[in-house]
Amino acid sequence: MNLRARIYSGFAVLMVALIVVATMVVFAQRSRLVEQLDNQLASAAPLDRRAPPPPGGGQTGPPIQSPISDLYIASIEQDNTVVVRVEGQLLETTPKFDPAMIRSASEPIITLDAVDGDTTFRALIDTQPGPAGTTVIALPMDDVDDSIRRLVLALGLLALFMAAVLGMLAAWIVRLGLRPISEMTTAAAAVAAGDRQRRVPVYDGRTEAGELSAAFNEMLDQRNEAEDRLRRFVSDASHELRTPLTSVKGYLDLYAEGGFRQPGQLDDAVGRIQSEADRMAALVENLLALARFDEEQPLQPSSFDLARLCEEVVADGSVAHPGRKIDCHVEPGLSSVYLDRDKVQQLLLGLVNNALTHAPEASVDVAGSRDGDDIVVVVADDGPGMAKEQAERVFERFYRGDPARARSTGGSGLGLSIAHSIATAHGGSIDLTTSPGAGCLFTVRLPVSTPTPERTGAG
Repeated sequence: MNLRARIYSGFAVLMVALIVVATMVVFAQRSRLVEQLDNQLASAAPLDRRAPPPPGGGQTGPPIQSPISDLYIASIEQDNTVVVRVEGQLLETTPKFDPAMIRSASEPIITLDAVDGDTTFRALIDTQPGPAGTTVIALPMDDVDDSIRRLVLALGLLALFMAAVLGMLAAWIVRLGLRPISEMTTAAAAVAAGDRQRRVPVYDGRTEAGELSAAFNEMLDQRNEAEDRLRRFVSDASHELRTPLTSVKGYLDLYAEGGFRQPGQLDDAVGRIQSEADRMAALVENLLALARFDEEQPLQPSSFDLARLCEEVVADGSVAHPGRKIDCHVEPGLSSVYLDRDKVQQLLLGLVNNALTHAPEASVDVAGSRDGDDIVVVVADDGPGMAKEQAERVFERFYRGDPARARSTGGSGLGLSIAHSIATAHGGSIDLTTSPGAGCLFTVRLPVSTPTPERTGAG
């Protein structure tokens, strides 16, 4: 049974309970009114003894009393003759009974029908020893029946009102609570079937349904963005790997067809194959590094000298690019920082190599300082800089400001993405300040120490 059916069933059970309670109230009230009527009959019983019937029976004797009431008193003589002794002026009809039935009654108070009409009477059978015989004292039950009818009418109207209220409440709950869930279930099924643009209506944000619908749509948007990024990533990775693989396969095909048989040609071909293999290996290593950051693998922090690390990075850059001007300036007080040394070295090498590769004639400056609880490392160059559109995408994976030139220098477009992931994994940040003709300034901000050695971050 779904939630909608359970809600309607619950309201139906509640209505049944209300009807049962109302029925019990009606029966209890009727019993109470009948009890009051019986008490009136009991209090009227001595009246029949004040005017005994005439000796010898018959209809002769004192005249019938007609008080302004609805009381009825009749005597049943020895020969089963019925003598009416009291017949109230308010009576519209009289009870109908058989003397034999009255004498054989097992209860002292019984219910009798009327001679005509729908009225019923409550009758007390008063049997006296001796010639007095049996007396029937009766009162109509019109007031009791009228009271019960009014009570039933009132409770019926109340039940109808409660049914309407409960029905509207159930519809309101279903409309505001369950219908959004049903629509989201349908939308989820459609998205699972391949409809990537399917969304659910946006409800009132002040309700849980509104919050859920907004979160659901946002989740679908983020899912689409993640899928788009994954497609671009796979496409770019495939493209990057296809280029060196095509070169390697081309050299091998030429060799299989008889090429590279002259002295020195084979060595040259093997060298080129090795170069392409190294390029593929570097690309795979970068992809694995990004995958580890995406999986939020724990860092391995340790205490190390940041100034010395910066000097090593500058020295490595000078060896890879001899003749280039690379300076290093680190303020005192950074001889012991608690970070993942290998990752920080990879970050700084990526920034320095990016400057050396994409600004071939520019000088590079690496500077380190402390700012409160953070350390700040700046890698700046005085190269051509970047346009705003390029700077906004520079940390995207496989993005190149100048694809042709980057590919010719062996760049894969992953270096700055890895640097950004490393900074984020440490709980820090990396920003770029640039404009055309003004060079690039990368600012890395990292915490001096991490709360726990297991701290991780998202890529």
